[in-house]
Amino acid sequence: MYNNIAYMTALQLLEAYRRQELSPVEVTKFMLARIEEVNPKINAVYYVVAENALKEALASEKRWKEGNPIGLLDGIPTTVKDALGTIGMPMYRGSAANEAEIATTDHSTVARLKEHGAIILGKNTMCDYGILGAGVSSKHGVTRNPWNLAHNTGASSSGAAATVAAGIGPISIGTDIVGSIRLPASFCGLYGLKPSQGRVPYYFPNSPSLVAGPMTRTVDDAALMLTVLAQPDKRDYTALPFDNIQYHKELKPLDLLNKKALFIPSLGFGPTLDLEVDLHIRDAVKDLKYEGLNVDILDTPPFKKDEYEAAEAFYKIRTLTEFQKLPTEDLSKSNTIYNWTRDGVDMKATDLYDAFNIIQKLRERAMQLIHGYDFVLLPSTPIPSFEAEKAAPDETRLFDPWCYTFLFNLTEQPAASINCGFTKKGLPIGLQIVGNRFDDLGVLQLSKMYENLRSEPIVYPKF
Repeated sequence: MYNNIAYMTALQLLEAYRRQELSPVEVTKFMLARIEEVNPKINAVYYVVAENALKEALASEKRWKEGNPIGLLDGIPTTVKDALGTIGMPMYRGSAANEAEIATTDHSTVARLKEHGAIILGKNTMCDYGILGAGVSSKHGVTRNPWNLAHNTGASSSGAAATVAAGIGPISIGTDIVGSIRLPASFCGLYGLKPSQGRVPYYFPNSPSLVAGPMTRTVDDAALMLTVLAQPDKRDYTALPFDNIQYHKELKPLDLLNKKALFIPSLGFGPTLDLEVDLHIRDAVKDLKYEGLNVDILDTPPFKKDEYEAAEAFYKIRTLTEFQKLPTEDLSKSNTIYNWTRDGVDMKATDLYDAFNIIQKLRERAMQLIHGYDFVLLPSTPIPSFEAEKAAPDETRLFDPWCYTFLFNLTEQPAASINCGFTKKGLPIGLQIVGNRFDDLGVLQLSKMYENLRSEPIVYPKF
């Protein structure tokens, strides 16, 4: 019956467990074998805990046989991003300049997954310090896109995206400070949701605009995962009040006749909008409009090409602050970060404060885009995936990959990327759906409606 466990959804696996047609042990063994089979090609997992995973799978199997599963993800295999602490496992934050840090506590998101019975297979690769828009790491090497191994996964949740796209578990945690969920979701043909700031408790560490969220192949799995991740964690004082929404039970159809969206073909930032990306995004918007969504189009880009330089300066100094605490002799091990941060060394505090004020203006203008609307629709990224070994399409402009995503970290709005087609070369394209602050459910609901409308059949990478 189940001839392709690799691409079963979490909900399908849970139903198979309930019917005792599959067991968590069987699926975990399959996924560990899947890592051995495909990871040498994609380089998405750098640390595997097979013995512990099988131990957890046996416990899960016993619970299912007794009809007493724990939580919502009992027996679902997954992997964890390098940056997220997982007890007993090493963290490098993607950098060869860092020594391994063995986690002594679980990150909020990891703790929630464990509480709900998920089985941790190991740790995912990520780019250096989570600030590159490409799956290249001085520690882990190049993580490759399962749709085309010569192409990039996007980042920083590069390993998380590649594992799910390659059928190594149906779900994974992404983190997103400038677009690190949505960019790799777009490049890898996944559904990725950056929730509202504070919706998912994030400890430790946290900072403004940094969010964790689900990366999956379907909206239903993402909603299930958000229900788990949004559970409270008293350690995170920045988290929103717990809303107790069962997101996976609330994916009800929206009354689109009473919903309005603003479609922005181009923000004006970064690389020139690719013609194939533009075509597929417009087709997706037409599909939603045909179903009754009221859509206005903003044909004039609302920003200028280099207006995000202040934001880049802020994130550069954030990275530099962490990076320069390392021994001087180790800095060159993370060469791309070293070169990118050099002009930040002499930045004055007054310059950084000026940049902060510019960012606040950007934030205000970005928030105004959704005024009077329920959603903003735009590309997740203006270009399809680029060469796997490159840190950016133009390596003199490392911030360019984030140009269509970072604004909605500043505004704290929920934003998702959902696949809306493929280029002629077979590279995925992502539609970005942005909602009003705190309306995570609305973004999931519109995403689900679009998923049901997609003209493209569901396909998976063949490699």
